[in-house]
Amino acid sequence: WMRQKRIQGSHFAHLKQASAANQFIIDRRVDPCMSEVFPWDRIPHAHTKMWKNQHAPGNMAVLVNAPRTGLRSFDDVIEAIAER
Repeated sequence: WMRQKRIQGSHFAHLKQASAANQFIIDRRVDPCMSEVFPWDRIPHAHTKMWKNQHAPGNMAVLVNAPRTGLRSFDDVIEAIAER
């Protein structure tokens, strides 16, 4: 557990640090510990689940302008939208 790092509410002092953090995410070296992802129209359900403490451990997220999970680049998003 001592090698685990957590980024929460962080800011980066300069562009080099922000760029390095972005590269970690692109390389999938950051695990967001996502328990559930909800589409935009299911926000009320997600909020109720959280309020009643019925959600699984981890983070919950909502897709905003993304058709599905797993898209890593702008081009991936454009392709996914075209497939609809």
